[in-house]
Amino acid sequence: MANGEIAAVKKLNALEPRNISEVNHRSFENEIRMSTEVRHRNVIKFHGFCSSRGCICLVYEFVERGSLAKVLYGGTEAAELDWGTRVKIVEGVAHAIAHLHHNCTPPIVHRDITPNNILLESDLEPRLLDFGMARLLNSNSSNWTKVAGSYGYMAPGKLFD
Repeated sequence: MANGEIAAVKKLNALEPRNISEVNHRSFENEIRMSTEVRHRNVIKFHGFCSSRGCICLVYEFVERGSLAKVLYGGTEAAELDWGTRVKIVEGVAHAIAHLHHNCTPPIVHRDITPNNILLESDLEPRLLDFGMARLLNSNSSNWTKVAGSYGYMAPGKLFD
């Protein structure tokens, strides 16, 4: 960035603006809306976005270690994850989720918490990201019919109206 800070960019490409699917467009709009509203030490910091000629970019702070999935399944780094460190990661993610559920108005339900959506700082402090699937909790309804999230990480059961 202009101040010398390294940033991470999430990019969606399409040859023509009309080729960006409605689902992807809504997902990016949702991610922008959620990311601008949430401030917590265990949630990734959102710097801004850009949309031009079929390309949508979201700019976030850069996190040194990358995803929890990379650390868990990427080889030698997994050895650093003793039980104490794993508990620290789980606690940090739980703090982020509690903040989304209890301190945001309206509450936010992430709906896609996977090892790929948890980034790790150099000291292994977790940072939750990717609010594309998130939903603002409607105070008039306690249930949703739409299933969303990554297979294997969704809440069990089916929700009905």
